Amino acid sequence: MGMIFINRNRQSLGQFTEQEVADGLQSGRFLPDDLAWQEPMESWQPLSTFNNLPAASPAGSVAATAADSMVESVVESAGVEPAWEREGAFFARMFGTVRDVVTKPVAVFRDLKRDGGYGKPLTFYVLIGWITGAVGILYQAAVAMVNPAMVTGDAAGAASVSGPMLVGILIGTAVLLPVFLVIGAFVWSGIFHVALMVVGGAKGTFETTFRAITYATGATSVGQVLPLCGSYITMIASLVYSVIALKEAHKTDLWRPIVALLIVVLLCCGVIFGVGVLAGAGAAAAAGAAGNQ
Repeated sequence: MGMIFINRNRQSLGQFTEQEVADGLQSGRFLPDDLAWQEPMESWQPLSTFNNLPAASPAGSVAATAADSMVESVVESAGVEPAWEREGAFFARMFGTVRDVVTKPVAVFRDLKRDGGYGKPLTFYVLIGWITGAVGILYQAAVAMVNPAMVTGDAAGAASVSGPMLVGILIGTAVLLPVFLVIGAFVWSGIFHVALMVVGGAKGTFETTFRAITYATGATSVGQVLPLCGSYITMIASLVYSVIALKEAHKTDLWRPIVALLIVVLLCCGVIFGVGVLAGAGAAAAAGAAGNQ
């Protein structure tokens, strides 16, 4: 039999002799569920199915234990997640990333590539946000056509909702939404990264924060397709998953991204309150000027 090729979490660990594999299984260097292949096998199989390996040797076990830390460091530094950044079919990678982020966020962001660039996570974020945003707009358009009062807020304004207006909203959103998503990705990540730096949780670079935030918020944006409560579910999920993503990606304590999130929320509330005060003051001044004429 030839050399045995071993993969863990879709990351190659190399090729080894049968004796090295037996010794590695004994020492813990290799895991029973690591995928392996050797000629003339037709497909990759877990190491637990390799029943013809020789007995582990004491000397080999000691050597494998020493090499195990080297293997783990290679896997840790390389990063193997998410599916969007691996080879494969377009939709398989997209839906695989959404599924993995939602169902096993700790594993995904623990193994996140921290220096893989901005292009891939930004593309994923914009595509997902564009699709889910369009679905939400179409839903609102359908509701407006059936019962316009649900969009305008009162029956008296129902007549103001027209077909051409809804078409214009759809077209405008289709053109402008990607631009807003790109700007929002950098602004939101930047604010979060600064807040994380304030609490001492930014162990990585801004790129690490950007990649974590875009994958976390992009994957959870699928909640927007749910009618009525979808936007609320998406908002809560994006915040929760962002905290998990930052904690794992930056290898920091959980309380630090939580406090960073509170800082961001308070900052946003402060900005909204300030804008509201200025708008109210402006309206009052305009009303006073009109009354004096």
